Amino acid sequence: MRKKLQKLLEQSEKITPKQWKAELQSLQAEYDRISREQAVTTTELVYAEVISYNKKNLDRELRNENRQLSKAVSNRKKDMEQQ
Repeated sequence: MRKKLQKLLEQSEKITPKQWKAELQSLQAEYDRISREQAVTTTELVYAEVISYNKKNLDRELRNENRQLSKAVSNRKKDMEQQ
């Protein structure tokens, strides 16, 4: 759009208010479309970050549980050996 306007100016053509309004409406429509796409992309990114955090947290919790179970089994073996 900008190039189109620059060409008109280089050719010394005058831009009428009607042309300006049409260009403005076109740019506004494009801006609105891009804004909607950006909102969708932002939402998807937030979902991805939440899922990533939840996965890391679950992995951490599972490692802790495994450590606790291993420790409990080890302690139980020691108790049995002592008896």
